[in-house]
This record gives sequence, C-alpha cells and structure tokens, in this order.
Amino acid sequence: MDAASPSQIATSFAGKNVFLTGGTGFLGKVLIEKLLRSCPDVGTIYMLSRAKKGKTAQERINSIFQEKLFDQVRTNTPEQLEKVVPLIGDVMEPELGMSEEDIETVVNNANIVYHSAATLRFNEEIKIALQMNVGGTVKMIQLAKKIKNLITFVHVSTAYGNCNLNHIEEICYDMGSIDALKLLELTEWMDGETMAAMTQPLLGGRPNTYCLTKALAEQYIFKHAADLPLAVFRPSIIGAGWKEPIAGWIDNLNGPSGLFIAIGKGVLRILEGDVNKVADIVPIDYCVNMLISITWYTQKIVSTIEKPIIYHCTSGAKKPFTWFQIGTILLEYFQTHPYSQVFRRPNVNFATNKLELMWWKAISHYVPAYIADSIFVLLGKKTRMLYAYDKVHKASLTFTFFTTKEWTWSADNYDMLLDQVSEHDKKEFDFNIEHIDWKEYYHNYVIGTKKFILKEEVNDKTLEEARKQQTKLRNIYYLSMIIFIAIIAYFIRRLFF
Repeated sequence: MDAASPSQIATSFAGKNVFLTGGTGFLGKVLIEKLLRSCPDVGTIYMLSRAKKGKTAQERINSIFQEKLFDQVRTNTPEQLEKVVPLIGDVMEPELGMSEEDIETVVNNANIVYHSAATLRFNEEIKIALQMNVGGTVKMIQLAKKIKNLITFVHVSTAYGNCNLNHIEEICYDMGSIDALKLLELTEWMDGETMAAMTQPLLGGRPNTYCLTKALAEQYIFKHAADLPLAVFRPSIIGAGWKEPIAGWIDNLNGPSGLFIAIGKGVLRILEGDVNKVADIVPIDYCVNMLISITWYTQKIVSTIEKPIIYHCTSGAKKPFTWFQIGTILLEYFQTHPYSQVFRRPNVNFATNKLELMWWKAISHYVPAYIADSIFVLLGKKTRMLYAYDKVHKASLTFTFFTTKEWTWSADNYDMLLDQVSEHDKKEFDFNIEHIDWKEYYHNYVIGTKKFILKEEVNDKTLEEARKQQTKLRNIYYLSMIIFIAIIAYFIRRLFF
C-alpha cells in the first residue's frame, strides 16, 4: 500500500480480532482472503467450522488455503494464513456447538463479528431453514451480547428477503403476526410434515423458505439486537469475481453459474423468463469490499448508532443489465471459448408463455434426450440424458422467480457509504457498481466456470479442440436439418403430387 496515503479501512482492522461463521462458504472464503491480503495488520480470524466428509475443521481450512483463490496470499505473505484459527462448532447446535473454552476465547478476544452462515438451498424444508437461518442468527446475537469488546457485528442477509414487494427500501419491514421466535420454537416439537403444510401461507408472496427465513432473521435482529453496533448487508444475486483476487473466480453452481454451464454445454436451451427483465447480479469481490467498508464505517460511528443500518448491494439501479444482454454475450463468447465435451451447440431462449415453454422443452430438451439415451442403449451404455434434464429442470425451476420478475431497491445507504470512503480506499476496496464492464465481466465469468468449476484447461490447444468439436456438432445439426427437410418434402410430394 502507498505509505503516503494509508488505508483508513485497513488501519481500522489493525490489531482487531474477527469471528465469523460461513467461512468455508463462497462469500466467507473471499472475505478471509481479502482481509489477509488488504488488511495485513488484522488480528486473529476465528472461524467457526466443523468436520465434514471425513475432514477435520483444520484440514478443511488447509484445503481451502490450497485453492487458487489464496495464491497471492500463499505466495506473497504465507505467514498471514496462520492468523486463521478454526473453532469447532455448528450453527445448528446449542451454543453454536462450541466448547466452553472456545466461547470464552470469542467473548474475551473478538472485536468484529460476521454472520454469513446460512442454508442457501431455495427449496429447503422450512424446519431446517428456520433452525439454520433464524436459529443460527439468534445464537450469534446471544453470543455477541457477551463479547466484551465488540465494535462491529455485520449480519449477511439478502436483497430478496422482501421480494414480495416490487420496490424495497433499506429498512426492516414489518412481518405482521409472523414472529421469528415463535416459529423457531415450533421447530423444537412440531414434525417436519406438519410444518411443511404451513409453508405456503407463511411465504406471503415469497418464492422459497430461504427468502422468508432471511427476512425473519432481520426481524429478530431489529427486535432483540438494536442495542448492538450492528449492520445488515443485503446483496442480490452473487456471481463470480470481477477483478479480485482472480477475474472470474467462482467455486459453486449456485445462482446463475449452474445455468451458464448448462447453456454452454448445450443442455439447457429454453428457460422460463422475460428477456427484458433486469438480472440483478453483483460480483463477489464487490460484495466483500462493501462488507469490509461497512465494518469500517460502523466502527467509525459506533457511538452514534441508534439502530442497525441496512445496506443494499444491488446492480439494477446503478448499472442495469438484462437477461437478454447476458444471453447474447454468453452465446457470442461460447463460439470462441466453448466448453469441452458439449452435448450440443450452445443456444438459449426465454419464454413466459406456459404452452410455448412446454413446446420448446419437448422439442429442445426431451426429444434430443430420448435420442441420445436410445443411442446409449444400442451401445450398451447406461442412459443419462433424461436424468440430466430432470436435474437441469429442477435447478432452473428454483431460479424462475428471478428470471420472470424484477425489482427496484433504494440505495441511499450504499451511496452514503461510497461517499464516506476515501479516494485511496475506493481503489483498494472498490464496490462502485458503475465501474463494472458487463461484457468483460461475463467473459471472465465463462472462463471462471471452465477453470474453477469444470476444471478444464484453458489454453490454445484445448480451445482449438473444443472449437473443432463445436464445428462438428454444427455440421451434424445442418445435416440433420437437411435430412429432416428432405423427408418432409418426400412425404408432401407423395401425398399431393
């Protein structure tokens, strides 16, 4: 960093200890990497983690540190990685599943708290969603109230918690008679089937239990934690990185990533949605930069905070970009940078009419799937395309709500925060949506899915091979169309001439 103009934000983290949940998740990993790289004097980062898939908490962290995401830190300042300390726990367990010793460690040492752990499954059964998204928040608030030197608590929510509305302000909305704690108490004795029957009335125009429970968690915070130095961060759909630490970095199929891959592989050809609707996607690095900036600002005004401040991190109001524009860019780029081993040439269309959607699904999805599976049977291989399409359709169905609608979000607190950040920190912790070049962003996104999710090599040789395959598929398509037209012409001639 430039010593002549030190970072106010980085300085605010000097000697401060951080406690966070969700550190092994998409947002959590990028947050840890950015803190280690751009806030070099940050204290210990205590990370709530649990054993998973045969790996201990420490082994999971060590595995994360070997990812490309941490290349810069691992190469330039490897000693920074030693600042990350796992604390065994689980937000689903009483007392967060933490030992008394670890609780004392947090109570005595933590200064900054991030709560980002949540179940991101849109179709999660309501009992589990309540226990994790609401119950986890309740336990984190209870712990935060015991922390001796807490200066900032940032709760990660979602811009879609109140998506039953068309315009959403940076405020906590009244949920009427629905009470977060009372619903949480029901999960302790009511069976899942009975609770599932309650789901639809509770949603109140929201598409899934994720949106509902995130709104309920906010309700709890404003009722029971308004006395804490707390801020609420509401990002919209989080996508691949724009610039940091690697352009296009992405590590999961959540959000649009899975759809992009299905389109690029030539599997997904039709989506329910309105091409003219704005796709409110924000890069992960911008989310993290804003999250860190919120932490700095909350610390700065801690003595004057009367209630939690809510910040929207959305792109539609600042630099709108439609699903049509995204689709156009993706299809153009798939021509020059195709995936390897594609099913068909990439193409995608949107439909809002149910009959039109059913027609194109039958023609573009099921007919090719049946043909492919028939060939597999003849070759003595296991059929897989119908199964693949069932998965694709289920995945795309959870996203339909967001491709058929659009929202407007107020951004007063976003604007205020941007104004407060110094010119130096506007570069180091950039979250100005207007700086994004969407065409370049989605090009990087495609490359990111190839490299980091599909684990494909991206070089001249592999790209040339993929292009040859795509040319071959194009020729097969044209030949098939010629044969099909010839057959139709033959029967027309036999019938009428």
